[in-house]
Amino acid sequence: MEQSGCSRCEKEKKDASGERTGRQELPGRQELFSRPESFSRQELFDRRISYALRGIAILMVMASHYGEWYAEPIGIPALSRFLMGLGRYGVDIFFLMSGYAMAKSAAAGSVTAKNAEAEYPAAEDRRKGKPGWAFWIKRLRGTYIPYLILAGIIEICAGGAVTPARAVRYLLAQDYWFICNIMVLYLFFFAAFQFRRLRIVLLTLLTAAFTVLLYASGRQDFWYVSNLAFPLGAACGLYEKRLLAWMKGKRLWIVPAATLLCILLVPAAMRERALLLQTGGRGRLQPAANTLFSLWITLLPWPGQRLGAVGRRVGGVLRFFGKNSLYLYLLHPFLYYQTAGRWGLGAAGSFAVAFGSAVLGAWLFSLLWKAVSAKRSAAAKGTDR
Repeated sequence: MEQSGCSRCEKEKKDASGERTGRQELPGRQELFSRPESFSRQELFDRRISYALRGIAILMVMASHYGEWYAEPIGIPALSRFLMGLGRYGVDIFFLMSGYAMAKSAAAGSVTAKNAEAEYPAAEDRRKGKPGWAFWIKRLRGTYIPYLILAGIIEICAGGAVTPARAVRYLLAQDYWFICNIMVLYLFFFAAFQFRRLRIVLLTLLTAAFTVLLYASGRQDFWYVSNLAFPLGAACGLYEKRLLAWMKGKRLWIVPAATLLCILLVPAAMRERALLLQTGGRGRLQPAANTLFSLWITLLPWPGQRLGAVGRRVGGVLRFFGKNSLYLYLLHPFLYYQTAGRWGLGAAGSFAVAFGSAVLGAWLFSLLWKAVSAKRSAAAKGTDR
């Protein structure tokens, strides 16, 4: 009994210490979708949520493409239309998470001693959370360079004619609209966060202007319906503590209300899009539906740390897809067209080969990219010494 009492005292001291340092391991979330560079056990779990959400997003995007490519074998038009409509909502999650992660990284309080000098060279800039050029270059290195490599390989394998116009399309990612849009949004973020005040307002205005430009230039709706999720994610990252404080005790009615609106609006937007695919024209419901869906994802209370064995396995699979989401996005259309119908495997066999080759290719490229990155980091450290 005495020993047990001492253990309890030690536990209480440890818990109190956790409260003072802000690193207490609680079963619920203390952040929305955190991705810090150095993290406690709680923060590590939040980082896993971020990757799991990206995994869900890329699976939604891939399902939309496979739903279109295999519409005839599926044989159920309503199911095919549903699958085809999932992709844009997966992109909502991508933009939401990208804006959130960038705002968290740019916030002065989230910059760790390890990367402070690399990300924010000046002390005053670190205090204000103003991203420097290293911040922008890091985004280029993480997104645009892998795109150039994989898309370049695809271009070579496709055997198309090399012309100046084709080279410009390749450099501007005109055949990979997501890459084009996210790089523009990264640039807007970098510009908006050079200011100390009204950052989110400026980011939203720039994003809205870009969206209107895409609409006016006649781009297909998937080019612009998800864009506003990016400044929404940035706002969540920048004002996370205020948002969590505001939602405290209100989730019991906020989440059901947002869920009901999504149930009403999202299927209506999907039906509108399916009709417009046949008749042409522009949809009115989709931008509102996509923005509402992004807000709903933000408000949802994601699960606590104590998951069962099945939940941990599912989470691990989703995190794998999330970590390789960029490579899957770039590879899966090309590998589908390279494999589908070539060996007479039927619809199920063709899907298995197309999907499996995309997963395998993304995994192999991720291993290669990690090895190259590790070698570059080691070389940089050797130079510093």
